[in-house]
Amino acid sequence: MFFQRKFLSVSISLIILFISMEAFPSQNRKEIKIETIEAETISNDLNGNLVLEGNVIITTNLLSFSSAKALFNESEGLLELIGKVEVISDNLKINSSEIKANLNLQTFSVKTAEINHENSNFGSSEEFLIKTSGDVELINTSVTSCSKEDPVWTISTKTVTYLNEQKNAVIKGIKLKIRNTPIFYFPYVRTALGNERISGFLTPGLHQTNNGLDISLPYYFNLAPNYDLVLTPKHITSRGSGFASNFRYLNRKFKGEVNVSGLSSDKKYKEETSHDDSRWSLSWQNKVVFSENWYSSFDFQSSSDEYFFRDIGNNQFGETRTSYLPKKFGLTWNTPFFKIDLGASRYQILNPFSFEEYRSKPSLTMQSYLSKKGLSFSLFASKSKFELDYINPHRQSYKKVDRLYLSPKLSFRKNLPSSLFLLSTGTTYIKHSLDSLEDSTSSPWLEMKYSLFLDKINKGSVTSLIPVLKYVYVEEGSKNQNDLIDSRIISLDYSTIFQRGRFVGLDRFSENNKIILGLERVSNKSDNNSYNSLSIGQAFYLNEMFYDGDFTISRDTSPLVAEFKTKLNGDFWSKSLLEWDSASKKVNLASVGLSYQQNDLKRIEIRSIYRRQDPNKTYIPWMDRDLKTNHTELVTQWPLSKSVNLFAKWQKDHERNKSNDILFGFEYSNCCLKWGLMHRRWIEEDYFSWKNYYTTSLQALSEGLDPSIDRSKTYFFFELKNIGRLGKEISRTLSSTKLE
Repeated sequence: MFFQRKFLSVSISLIILFISMEAFPSQNRKEIKIETIEAETISNDLNGNLVLEGNVIITTNLLSFSSAKALFNESEGLLELIGKVEVISDNLKINSSEIKANLNLQTFSVKTAEINHENSNFGSSEEFLIKTSGDVELINTSVTSCSKEDPVWTISTKTVTYLNEQKNAVIKGIKLKIRNTPIFYFPYVRTALGNERISGFLTPGLHQTNNGLDISLPYYFNLAPNYDLVLTPKHITSRGSGFASNFRYLNRKFKGEVNVSGLSSDKKYKEETSHDDSRWSLSWQNKVVFSENWYSSFDFQSSSDEYFFRDIGNNQFGETRTSYLPKKFGLTWNTPFFKIDLGASRYQILNPFSFEEYRSKPSLTMQSYLSKKGLSFSLFASKSKFELDYINPHRQSYKKVDRLYLSPKLSFRKNLPSSLFLLSTGTTYIKHSLDSLEDSTSSPWLEMKYSLFLDKINKGSVTSLIPVLKYVYVEEGSKNQNDLIDSRIISLDYSTIFQRGRFVGLDRFSENNKIILGLERVSNKSDNNSYNSLSIGQAFYLNEMFYDGDFTISRDTSPLVAEFKTKLNGDFWSKSLLEWDSASKKVNLASVGLSYQQNDLKRIEIRSIYRRQDPNKTYIPWMDRDLKTNHTELVTQWPLSKSVNLFAKWQKDHERNKSNDILFGFEYSNCCLKWGLMHRRWIEEDYFSWKNYYTTSLQALSEGLDPSIDRSKTYFFFELKNIGRLGKEISRTLSSTKLE
């Protein structure tokens, strides 16, 4: 964003803070004491002043002064420096023709000053005064982060007044120039410094998006110490005018935030949908603490239509903000041993191709945990009601569902020399009331796990070998576990293969008795900051089972899972995962990631993933859900020189032999300016085309619609460092076969 709050932070911090707070701190000021005085000639005048001439250097405990000539009255603490004056602190240098100072009162008057902060920010002022009160006044001041000899941009002000007691600043006549061309002018700003707050205009917003120029002018209302309001009129050139507001409140018992934004009429949306309604979004988050144990939370988010965030929430590179909006309420009573949650939730889906969103009516959850030495007991209980707004005709679902879930657990933990033993037992009870039908199942279970830690310590390195043996017994329950609301199959890796079940959620549990074997080797070398680990695990079923809902193949083992991680010298990382199914003699899942990063500007990342079949494909409405997942992604950023930086991103779908996202470009950067060119071709979700030919989005997907669209754009961008970025789409005016 161009001209965000950075504009004020630059103009104030460089012009005021560098001077009044860096050089002459107004709070808890230390007394300035002269330590040494040097000059070619030293004499006294008739008024008793010490006259210093020729290469004058005065060193104090806080600052050092140098000039061609100086007058110093020690009794009154008056110091006047004349000719080639230079004031230096740890990170600030001021050059001037004349400085008058009262060291006792710590007041300063400076004529035609040049300011250099850490050799990266430069400023100048015709005059500035630092008063006894700590107030600072600057006249005809300019500042830049460019070189002072040839600044690309400068911010100038007519006057700046820093009011120490109120901790705020009044700035008049703010002007931004690029070279000598005025770009922006704002007549008056009063703003707070630090944590102080006052009412007034905030920094205007000006940024480029796919919708054209977006202009906003926020006004801040400091209504009270514990609540405030920001109102922001805005205009988007290709859409229309609207507003946004942000209201925050805070109390000893509660705190929250309300955000509203909208457009009265959206010209571009009307062209796409023929709708000319107002468009808006609303969010309200609230937390209340009734007592030490009682508290509640409320999160309500809504929008006028499912395309609001796609259209108005986009940044200039076409990336959407969110796919759903939650509406949640929760009430909690919590103690160290017991917790009760009462809640309800639903979601506004912003993706027209998502289905089966259950609305949760008030649900009750109870959790309890007690432990003493190595013995612990826990209880998890949940009573929930759900309603489905839309019945999917392509799979079994119910309009209303009541669910009761109970899971008590008793555990024993024993730490042994170089080993660990865990024993757990419990039961799982699930009851579903499905419209007029009822189904329940209960299944006791037992787990035993033994881990052995074998460490080998050498000079500068530690190598550990960790074999793990686990036994899981689950009593066979009801075969009907198809009534799924929030349960999904999780992917296997070295940690999840040791879990009793393969599901998240409360609708299903795994019915398998198994022995799980695992082996992990970990090596750390402190001398070169390297690390690597290799983990292998597999479950052996004691009764044949059907795996992941695939009833065509029965098996007596789980897939073999292997993980490899390595780190070399802190710059190179690698992580790989393999899931091999011996029953089908195929790879279920394979992924590899390689990363080299020396600094923020030099990095290469390669990621690749292959999945033979999505274990939750029954919830995917796309016609191509049976296709394998086979993607590769490359991300790189590499400097060609100190000023020129190349960047690129490439993502390819090997099953379709198609690139999903290609981005490449270059960036030039110097002390104060960045500019560059970027080209991007990518595939984006197409929310609209199905409406012209189908009654519902589900019908469109069922008949083979591919809800995607190819996009290609070229962008030119430039950034004034410390101020902001402006980008411009130039695809229509710039075309190059070399770029394509």
